Amino acid sequence: MVELPPKYYHTNFEYLLTFVKDKYKTLLIEQEWRFLRKYYGLSEDAQCLFIRFTNRKGLFFKTSTLKYEELQEIPKQLKLLEKQGFISSLNFEEHKLWLSEILNVLTKAELLSVFDLKSLKNEKREIIVEYIKNEVEAEQIIKLIKQKLEIIKMNFEQEVSFLRFMFFGNRSMDMTEFVLRDMGLIQYYQHSDDDLVARFETRKDAEDKWKVSDQFMIFESLKNLAKDAEMLDWFNNLRLDFTDLSSVALPSFQKLQLKLGKYFEQRKNFQAAVEIYENTEIVPSRERRARCLVKLGFVDEAKATCIEMIEFPLNVDEQYFGEYFLKTIDGKKNKKQTTEWLNTADEISIDRMFRNQVELGGIDYYESLGFSAGFSENHTWRTLFGLLFWEIIFDPSLVSFHHPFQRRPSDLHLPEFYEKRKTQIHGLLDSFENSDDFLEHLWLNFQKNEGIANPFVVWLEEVWAMVRVMVLKIEIEKLKLVMLKIAENLVENSRGLPDLLVWSESHYEFIEIKSPNDTLSNQQLFWLRYFKELGVNAKVLRIKFD
Repeated sequence: MVELPPKYYHTNFEYLLTFVKDKYKTLLIEQEWRFLRKYYGLSEDAQCLFIRFTNRKGLFFKTSTLKYEELQEIPKQLKLLEKQGFISSLNFEEHKLWLSEILNVLTKAELLSVFDLKSLKNEKREIIVEYIKNEVEAEQIIKLIKQKLEIIKMNFEQEVSFLRFMFFGNRSMDMTEFVLRDMGLIQYYQHSDDDLVARFETRKDAEDKWKVSDQFMIFESLKNLAKDAEMLDWFNNLRLDFTDLSSVALPSFQKLQLKLGKYFEQRKNFQAAVEIYENTEIVPSRERRARCLVKLGFVDEAKATCIEMIEFPLNVDEQYFGEYFLKTIDGKKNKKQTTEWLNTADEISIDRMFRNQVELGGIDYYESLGFSAGFSENHTWRTLFGLLFWEIIFDPSLVSFHHPFQRRPSDLHLPEFYEKRKTQIHGLLDSFENSDDFLEHLWLNFQKNEGIANPFVVWLEEVWAMVRVMVLKIEIEKLKLVMLKIAENLVENSRGLPDLLVWSESHYEFIEIKSPNDTLSNQQLFWLRYFKELGVNAKVLRIKFD
């Protein structure tokens, strides 16, 4: 284990602030500059204590729990922080809207003691808190707590959170990323700070992304309390506020719309669900809209949606669903293409001991016949892809890396990933004349970069061994076309690949294993069809148990 310096968190926070000031100096507003000026005016130990607060959960803290060996005279630092406005003592006028957060700082024993509730000692802590909130006046709650405990609130929470958000570009990452890196638990690809570019080009980009992330939290709090009409009003007002939403924030807003549509659908409010789905284009909104329209009796509108999916599909799920559902609406006897393909598949018997691990049972079956067999699946193909296009994925000139803890380019799941790199991808593929050159390139990247976080690569020797077999067995030009197909739509085409590769000295075959109750997905069918078109040996194999 790596032992971190006593004030490692201070070094990390200072780096974050310096980085944000450098990349976003024209985007920061006065209240953020004011925070920075005041912060830099603190002593180092006072800065450290404030940073400790920012890294802890919640905004309120009991001073009796503040014990940090690396900090001298904590009471003195608390006074300095309070004088400079970085913390404030418990106060009714300032903190009356934070009662739940304040009470959550107290242990069950402290709640019983402070509010003299020994009669509730056998109740759960949550029940005791609710009792206090319902039975004791807010001013009295804070007065009684102040008599027995010293509690402070951290201030500048908005400024700190937004600066951290500017650094990471999202609200899901935090300062633990620094610790994971410094402890050696995650290795990140190392770009120089000069190669990293701002995630947000304008203040509006950042604020829009921030506001949308807020709405996810609001949705989670509303969905268990609000009526359908109230929820729909909330969304319609939100949509009016977001008519000019930044392109950076738009994908997140569409994901929120999809969640809301599914919420209404689950509540069988199909009219509201259709209204939501009509305003988003992401998958599977059109499929869900078609299903809801049929349930509402709007058959013609459902058919039109299916035709739209067939003619302009966003992925194969949409295309195949549109073809199937259009016939179903007309009342025609109709089997899914996936079902038809599965029904014509070969069938083998394996030992019942493999009923929960049918892929292992398939490997055992083929090995008993003298073949070699192993897992190909998505992770092996993705590893091959990640090693092949390593330099293109991490190319800083494409303006898709914004901070040192990115595991993947920011446009990885967007259509422009391929469009921006099209020339480089085709150029690299054209540079390989044979499988040996191809394999050497992969091996060099495996050796040089082993352990570095890559959104595709699994750093296991057995995965590399399967990559090697795949390259040696598949003709180079066919393999290039498979890699190109994945690159064209990373979100969809990096999934659904067959489970197993089976091979001998003179033959190979990719196998999609299906247990008795398993079905074939549209994406799996897509790859089976594409392999057949290319002349790559692949098939579905149904399993039954002895």
